[in-house]
Amino acid sequence: MRKIKALALVFGILITGIFLGNLSFSEDAKEPPTTAGDDLVVIVDKKANKTYLANYNDGNLDIVNTFRTTLGQAIGDKLMEGDLKTPEGIYEFLFRATAPGLKAMFGPLAIYVSYPNAVDKLGKKTGFDILIHGTDDPARLEKLFDSKGCVVLDNENVKFISDRIKLKSTKVIITQDFDALRNSGRLGKAKAFFQSWLDAWSSKNLDAYIDSYADEFKSDGMNRLAFSKYKDALNKKYGSIKVTASDAHFYLHEKYDLITFTQNYESTFPNGQPAYRGTSKKNLYIQERNGQYKIILEETLK
Repeated sequence: MRKIKALALVFGILITGIFLGNLSFSEDAKEPPTTAGDDLVVIVDKKANKTYLANYNDGNLDIVNTFRTTLGQAIGDKLMEGDLKTPEGIYEFLFRATAPGLKAMFGPLAIYVSYPNAVDKLGKKTGFDILIHGTDDPARLEKLFDSKGCVVLDNENVKFISDRIKLKSTKVIITQDFDALRNSGRLGKAKAFFQSWLDAWSSKNLDAYIDSYADEFKSDGMNRLAFSKYKDALNKKYGSIKVTASDAHFYLHEKYDLITFTQNYESTFPNGQPAYRGTSKKNLYIQERNGQYKIILEETLK
């Protein structure tokens, strides 16, 4: 009987050790997020060496889960291929890769991040294959900086994240300092700018509308001046223009902010007859210049 009790005690200790071991790199024991896709955001906080899962809440991000994270061996924002830096910006997940198709060093699962994005390409940044991945060497996770630019987590935590994201939808924000970012007070300003841009477009206030764009802005091969002339021609062609937005989401970052939305465009001819109508998914990348937001890039998604 004593031998049975002793074996039971040892078994219980082993089970407890295994359980605790599985949580060794997961610092938050809260329930997993109940939302996904556009309502779930993955945040990589470089200052804290942590990755968060957060629920999107009208522009605010409510952290639900926290994971210890290993980052690129070199400090700073990625600029070129081979610089060993983890990029900083707002991205999406492109696709998943699993073993045995992965190199062993990436563990059993990796999720590819959309670096370089459109803003990175404007800045002539290079590099590829930025992943959130696991590892075949758990000792790496004890280091703060040990990757070639990727985001490294415990294998179980990579799977935890992978099970909850939506490819080409869920946003990944890689930030220098998440606490400073979410306390920046910029959210209200970004929302006000977005509404003023819509209002200027709908009222055919060309000066205010074009003033919303950065000097270096380009669209479909047009520079800012040519773009202004194109919009002026449309204002004269149509008797009325009405532009509204639905499902707008605001994502903040130190380098720029991103507004995603569904654009609803309606116009009439001067005689009141219906003209062009269309609905499209759009991304606006905006950046503060001397205290004023400017649009640096506008994307229409297919």
